[in-house]
Amino acid sequence: MATTQVLFHRFYCKKSFVRFSAKRVAASCVWLAGKLEESLRKSEHIIFVFHRMECRRQNWPIEYLDVFSKKYSEPRHDLIGTERHLLKEMGFICHVEHPHKFISNYLVTLEAPELTQEAWNLANDSYLLLDNWQLLLV
Repeated sequence: MATTQVLFHRFYCKKSFVRFSAKRVAASCVWLAGKLEESLRKSEHIIFVFHRMECRRQNWPIEYLDVFSKKYSEPRHDLIGTERHLLKEMGFICHVEHPHKFISNYLVTLEAPELTQEAWNLANDSYLLLDNWQLLLV
């Protein structure tokens, strides 16, 4: 999820929330992050999960999406198109370096567990900054 959040942040540092749907971009970031972290998920799984989340958010009954229906093909087309746009916007440079490995390597040698925990919490919370701000806009 950390890679997904980094990709989401990078995209919206350059593009507007008004112009690009946060839901579409989030789904594409999840899909792309899975590829980057070598834990690939099928596009249909991403679409099913985001469809289910939308149904719950709108208090609609959760319905099964048939992979041959138009209700499935449109989100799949959006997922692929948005992923391409993400890649193009980032110049196909998608390498993500997370701070957690540096925290564990350097701060453990200081033998200051409070500082280590505080740094770890800060690293985790930094991923959520834009996401919480974005929720206010939706």
